[in-house]
Amino acid sequence: MLQVLPQSLSNLIAAGEVVSRPASVVKELMENAVDAGAKSILVTVTDAGKTLIQVIDDGCGMTPDEAVLCFARHATSKIAAAEDLQHILTYGFRGEALASIAAVAEVTLKTRRPEDETGTLVETSPVKPAAAQPVAAPSGSNFAIRNLFYNVPARRKFLKSDNAELRAIIQEFQRVALIRPEIAFKLTSNGKELHHLRPAASHKKRILDIFGMNLAQELVEVKVDTSLVRIRGYIGNPEDARKSTGNQFLFVNNRYFRSPFLHKAVCKPYEKLVPEDYTPAYFLFLETEPDRVDVNIHPAKTEVKFEDEGLIFEILTAAVREALGKNDFTPSIDFDMRGAPDIPVFGPSDKGSGGSGSWHRPPRIDYDPLFNPFDETPGWTPGLQTEPRPAADPAPAPTPGLLFDEPAAPAASVLVLQRRYLITPVKSGMMVIDIRRARQRIFYERYLEKLAEKQPVRQQTLFPVTLTLNAEDYLTLLEQPDLTASLGFDIQEFGGNTVVVNALPEGYPVDEAQVRQAIDGLIAALRDDTSLEDSRHLMAAKMAESAAAGDPGSLRGPEAQLLVDQLFACREPNLTPDGRKCLTILTFEDLEKKL
Repeated sequence: MLQVLPQSLSNLIAAGEVVSRPASVVKELMENAVDAGAKSILVTVTDAGKTLIQVIDDGCGMTPDEAVLCFARHATSKIAAAEDLQHILTYGFRGEALASIAAVAEVTLKTRRPEDETGTLVETSPVKPAAAQPVAAPSGSNFAIRNLFYNVPARRKFLKSDNAELRAIIQEFQRVALIRPEIAFKLTSNGKELHHLRPAASHKKRILDIFGMNLAQELVEVKVDTSLVRIRGYIGNPEDARKSTGNQFLFVNNRYFRSPFLHKAVCKPYEKLVPEDYTPAYFLFLETEPDRVDVNIHPAKTEVKFEDEGLIFEILTAAVREALGKNDFTPSIDFDMRGAPDIPVFGPSDKGSGGSGSWHRPPRIDYDPLFNPFDETPGWTPGLQTEPRPAADPAPAPTPGLLFDEPAAPAASVLVLQRRYLITPVKSGMMVIDIRRARQRIFYERYLEKLAEKQPVRQQTLFPVTLTLNAEDYLTLLEQPDLTASLGFDIQEFGGNTVVVNALPEGYPVDEAQVRQAIDGLIAALRDDTSLEDSRHLMAAKMAESAAAGDPGSLRGPEAQLLVDQLFACREPNLTPDGRKCLTILTFEDLEKKL
């Protein structure tokens, strides 16, 4: 039987589309403040927004009638006809935000226009209709949102931890602050100031104010003008790409949006410049005609639809590639002269002799940069190191989970090729092991065991390393101290979004240059939202990938053989945690076909 839903229930359903968490409220109120022409915006949250969210601005304010009407559904001053939807340049235009917030929280509004002598106070909640009364107030608007989701306990129950919700608030705050460098912003949480941004002269200055002056060396300017789109902004130096995401921002007509498609357009020129699974930073501002982009396809307006998305993809890719090329980040051509014909250059004494004078071809010298004359290893070959296994050593026992049922032959030599592969004979031919993937499998099983037993093995850094992080990464890193300690990290708070790293898990490089990468890998792992069991496997896999990415050093005979033994002692030596092969066997038949 069909029936019309009561207004109280329909308001809750509508609120669920707009207000999903405290960060949604912060986003809507900040965008309204910007639309109101504010020059200064203060955001205050308590208990990650669950108890209080307060946004104060010095914008145009509202009349008493408008202060009451703003809480009605679809009350807006931005559009009056359907044609207006094709030319939207403001943020809030559907008139749903304040009505949705009032449906799930207790709201207090104080507002005054600069030309009015007195202000207006409006208090409203799901059980109390909005009503206005005069009050003394500064010009602008002051919204206080208390007890969010108090009447929807199921939604409040599924909110994440305070740190997780605060990180989401910081993200929304940064997105609005980035596109309006001329406005002053301040963010305070539980009495602690997280951001205090003064008006900036440019987008680059605002970026550095938010993410730190260390980013200044990473940023590369992007600038392109076409008849379809105008692109301005900055991309990161490939050398500073990181595992942890968070510094990737796309804006169109001063509106933040997410687009996996255009994210690929930015990352495509970096394919040969950054390691796999690393993401460069970028802050890109696109401008196009309002009727060429639809900003009304998502309730939270975080997704947009371009009329010529394919062309914008190509333009964006070309712009990023051009910026990288201008700054000498693209791969240079390596002219390998080995095996090339020798072309003599004749001197003055050779001109009359037909080119057969006193010129002699210089000798070519081959050498092994890893060769140590004091090493007792018998014999050496350029690019190849050998160490025969003692004849008394037994062959390792077959592993039950092994796809190849024949282990390395007894008394075999383990060869190291280009510090990338291990080669050892087996009965049917020879086994080739990828060193990095083997180390990843070994570290994975080791870290998985540590997570289960909570008995970490730490190694001290050469010196305590001090790292200054952005507020979001700082909260992520300190959210689960017991978990990071169980992995083998010794991280101490230092104040001001700064931490001191005293120790890392066994297997990590401990020099200062590698500590930053290790912490980025840890932050990336901590951000994944999975079940406890899946979280352990995911954490161990990401930690192993970060540890294996470090330089294994010079693997000579004993170290190479130890790596082989450790791999075959694993429960699943054939594959990395993400399913890639650690080893393969080239049979005699395969070799005969190649020769």
